[in-house]
Amino acid sequence: WTTLQAGDVVLIYWKPTAYKEKWVICRQGSAKRPIIIRGVLGPNGERPVIDGNGATTPAHLNFWNEIRGTIKIGGANIPADTMPKYITIENLEVRGAFQGYQFTNAAGQTQTYAQNAAPIYVEKAENLTIRNCVITDGGNGLFIGSSDTEPSRNILIESNYLYGNGNVGSAFEHNNYAAAIGITFQYN
Repeated sequence: WTTLQAGDVVLIYWKPTAYKEKWVICRQGSAKRPIIIRGVLGPNGERPVIDGNGATTPAHLNFWNEIRGTIKIGGANIPADTMPKYITIENLEVRGAFQGYQFTNAAGQTQTYAQNAAPIYVEKAENLTIRNCVITDGGNGLFIGSSDTEPSRNILIESNYLYGNGNVGSAFEHNNYAAAIGITFQYN
């Protein structure tokens, strides 16, 4: 995760049990050579599962807001903080970022997810595509943040299934909570 370069493809193969690892993507691809994180479907079309409940963050990563998501995009010390660009995440089921669930952080300490945690938490990104994923079991399903100084922009959310997210009695967590300049939702 710390050395991804433009054109790299990370293949995550389906297996009958969930992967129990969480990570940050804070690297840059290019328009012609995006960074692709791709689930390789199982024999019956099953997506590989990334489950944040009981997951571990690799010791070589260092990023803030670990309590906010299973897969995080943007906002890290290692790899160095940058605006993540030209990234595609596809064919995964991402789940398990719900208040009360626990994980082991990069320092080996047990932490609990925040009320507003999300299976996919985007702090900032440009030219990001999330395609053909199942996003479930989080305070927010898909969270895309933006700021005045580093706005997220050019986001495509396509052919995903978002369900089973949110907190009972709260108006602040949803299946989708997104803010970006130029965001397209289609076929979800």
